[in-house]
Amino acid sequence: MDKNREGGRMIDKVTSIENKIHELRQKKERIKIQQSLLLMKEAQKILKDEFSPEMALIILKDSWTTASKTQKTGWATRVSSFSISASKTHQKTEKHNPATEQNGKAEIPPHEHP
Repeated sequence: MDKNREGGRMIDKVTSIENKIHELRQKKERIKIQQSLLLMKEAQKILKDEFSPEMALIILKDSWTTASKTQKTGWATRVSSFSISASKTHQKTEKHNPATEQNGKAEIPPHEHP
């Protein structure tokens, strides 16, 4: 009898671990979506009226392809400046749209013209 109970506990532990792994994968996906949204918002700020996702990707691709190794290194050292501003934007977004966090889904906001 004790072996059956012990086996049942082990199965419960495995199930609990599997559930936690599933929850963490979902959380990772939500974070990736939030990072993508932050990147899109930053691109909108920079490109203003010329913004489109395709335009942003073309600029990014062309810039990276033609950049020197020194330029790429310079960009890599400035990564933290985006992360800081992005986290501030993220906090504002979370406060403004709590439904995004609840359902794990986010939509790219439409580009608004002034």
